[in-house]
Amino acid sequence: MSGTVPAPKKRDDRQFHVGDKVRVNLHHGKIEDAVVRAVIQDGNETKLQVDVVGGDLTALIDTRQVVE
Repeated sequence: MSGTVPAPKKRDDRQFHVGDKVRVNLHHGKIEDAVVRAVIQDGNETKLQVDVVGGDLTALIDTRQVVE
């Protein structure tokens, strides 16, 4: 046992709505412009279904991936 304690999750009080334009970190630090298509409550978490602007890609992301 390493003796480290995981940091508690920071509460995310941001509100998202269908049609919001957001910038998201999809993978490896690549930031993409996206539009929120659905806001999904998953227990205590909120997930967003987003369409990436200029691409043929839809992703289900955690709100922690929204950078702006």
